[in-house]
Amino acid sequence: MPLNRCVRGRALGFALGGFTLLAVSGCSLSPQPSRPPSPTNIVAPVRLVVAPQQVIALANSFEGQFSTRDYASQWSELAPQEKAVWPSAVARTAMLTRKFAKAAVEHVSLGDPVLESTWTPPEDPSIHIQDVWQFPVRVVFADPAALRPAGVAALFSMTTLQITSDPASGAAALLGEGPESIDAPIILPASIPTVKLDVPILMYHLVDQIPPRSIEPSTYGWQLEVGLTTLPSAFDAQMTFLAGIHANAISLQQLSDALLYGLPLPPHPFVITFDDGRLSQWTNAVPLLREDGFTAVFFPCTALIGGKVGPQTYMTASEIQNLASTGFSIEDHTVNDDTDFFSAGPGTLNLLTNRTKTFLMNLTGDPVQFVAYTGLWPWPTSVQGATQEASMFKTLASYGYLAGVQDLRVDSAADISTALWQLPRVRVGLGTSLSFFEHWFTSQPS
Repeated sequence: MPLNRCVRGRALGFALGGFTLLAVSGCSLSPQPSRPPSPTNIVAPVRLVVAPQQVIALANSFEGQFSTRDYASQWSELAPQEKAVWPSAVARTAMLTRKFAKAAVEHVSLGDPVLESTWTPPEDPSIHIQDVWQFPVRVVFADPAALRPAGVAALFSMTTLQITSDPASGAAALLGEGPESIDAPIILPASIPTVKLDVPILMYHLVDQIPPRSIEPSTYGWQLEVGLTTLPSAFDAQMTFLAGIHANAISLQQLSDALLYGLPLPPHPFVITFDDGRLSQWTNAVPLLREDGFTAVFFPCTALIGGKVGPQTYMTASEIQNLASTGFSIEDHTVNDDTDFFSAGPGTLNLLTNRTKTFLMNLTGDPVQFVAYTGLWPWPTSVQGATQEASMFKTLASYGYLAGVQDLRVDSAADISTALWQLPRVRVGLGTSLSFFEHWFTSQPS
């Protein structure tokens, strides 16, 4: 079970709020991701392998326990690094009990296992585990139509089990828990609990140098691009600060696990989001995220994938697939991010969201349950507009979405969310200082 993990390999000193941080390690920088080579006619030889009996037995036992809701017995079957994902065995059992309380599992079947040469956990892009057995999973619920949001029951059959085995002892252990993992699809409970969490959702666009004035035909367009820009050096400093205080990047799925099922979050939790699918995110942000083990949520626009609009180049389909399989999640940001759909009817929303969600799920093989609204939230604060946007929320839920993240007109430390459809985000751009990060994170419990 070889495990390769690289910690930050750059030194960066800076003053912040009266103290100085210095992040140093002896690991060399990981190479920046490059575009995949053009396909050739060369076909690599196929290695025919058979899964060890211990691996097959563990997979069957684990899913049998899932069907009978015997979550406590599963704890001893998890690999140490998978146990570390959870706060405790008790917290895991409590969370899964709440999640599947009204979602009885009728049957679980496993597909043929495939040996993956390298596997990366969904929430830690710095970890790479070699020779992992992957099992497709098919979950049949007793009453799938009763589960919400619409279509969520089918999403569980997009999950997979990952199992590793020790060649010397033959012992097998679970690495990826499929339908029971922290990143599994979210089921809405019958009633939404009242939970207070302090989790900044950071919003990035460009991670690049300041764009030249000549790139846009209008001053407004150029100023908009400048406002959405985070310098690579600034992004480096921000991630260094977060790594230095041992902050924990989580996915929107894990945040939902906490909000809906009471799963305790790790110290200094935060969510990183990137809008539009800009190539600069892949080139300048992803390598640093991989060094620090910070997961992130990418919201690409489906019509911009692999394209170039004016001076801006966007990630290719292959690059988005790479992100989805190496510790990051992909969610929906509509077609072009050029049409506000607040209060839009089902016909418009179907074109701008439902079809794009389906496209992204087919591209990545992963569920999509979150949407980033296009344009600024039309109300001063995140909690306003619930009545006016109620029809939009209802339609999005009928398409299978669970929640929406906003781009607010004014960032506010006091802004809160009262609904999953109104998750506020903190815009990060050219004017964002490190003291701003100190404000958001040092006040949280460590």
